[in-house]
Amino acid sequence: MTIRLQDCSFVLVAIFCAGCSAREPSPTNRITQADIAIRAAVEAKAADFAPTELQSARDKLAQARRLMAADKYTEARRLAQSAQVDAELAEAKAETTVMRRAADQILRGADKPASEAERESRKPLVSQPQ
Repeated sequence: MTIRLQDCSFVLVAIFCAGCSAREPSPTNRITQADIAIRAAVEAKAADFAPTELQSARDKLAQARRLMAADKYTEARRLAQSAQVDAELAEAKAETTVMRRAADQILRGADKPASEAERESRKPLVSQPQ
């Protein structure tokens, strides 16, 4: 019975030590994803059409990098994920605004009468025999 107690205590000590030494993996991948999302938002003109969301994403990413440097991986991962969401929102808002403006421009153009060049372009190339 003594052997079993020693075996159990050894196993418990080993599990305890493994749990204490286990570190959470670095949130590098999550920070990279947030950085890519911010770049995509910038390319979608979020600075013009969703500046608040874009700035929020940038601020959160900067804070996540500081937390990662301080080995606070859980908080860094959470902030990086939040930064990614903010960047994706900024990108969506910017793209929506650009599309809405393009649609408005097309609709305004449909109300105008056709120009001489447009009327000529609609005529058949070969005259039809009558």
